[in-house]
Amino acid sequence: MMRTQPVHEDAASTATGASGAATSPAAPPEPPERFWSELREDLGRYLPPGPGPHGVRATLDAMTEYGFIATAIYRYGRLCGRIRPRWLSLPPKLVYHVLRIFSELGLGIYMTSTSRIGPGLHIGHYGGIYLSCTIGRRCSIAQGVTVGYKGAGRSTFPPRVGDDVYIGTGAVVVGDISVGNGSVIGANTTVVKDVPPRHRVVSAAVRMSPLEPLDAPSPAPSPGGPAPGP
Repeated sequence: MMRTQPVHEDAASTATGASGAATSPAAPPEPPERFWSELREDLGRYLPPGPGPHGVRATLDAMTEYGFIATAIYRYGRLCGRIRPRWLSLPPKLVYHVLRIFSELGLGIYMTSTSRIGPGLHIGHYGGIYLSCTIGRRCSIAQGVTVGYKGAGRSTFPPRVGDDVYIGTGAVVVGDISVGNGSVIGANTTVVKDVPPRHRVVSAAVRMSPLEPLDAPSPAPSPGGPAPGP
């Protein structure tokens, strides 16, 4: 008989502590009933805002969003890891690996099955996204984001991201660090240190300088220098 092991700790609540900074994840993954409840919360992030029931068209549009599809594949992989005895999990895991390859190559989104991602994840744009970490509830990820271990084996744990965190386009969050609740990681920002709750992290300010007018005269050549071009 196929069964799953019980779990006594909330998946997303382990992502953040009382201070708002993320803490180390607990070991057990989600039970089957949490799979459906978290998937419903994920789907809700893609539905139009506002109370009340949504129509079939809006629901179908949300279910075909690339970010939701990739998240559903990730949660299915987590569910496969709970099947006992283990030999019964082989066929579902084979299906998961096929779906994972599709998510990685077709959608450009790869979330490792060892990641712990809370409900309500929203991926606004697809492509170039790699997540190997712990993420809390209601987080938002833009395209080109990497959240994972520091390279060259220099970190023993992946990042721990709190609740309601936004990570902008092209951002990189790596290493054994924590990102507090409600923080914002700006576009093209690399984060390698802890971020307190409700802080904004941005890269160096963009420097702008005016271009020379198109009709500006060419500078006169210096004495003894090369003749100006045509």
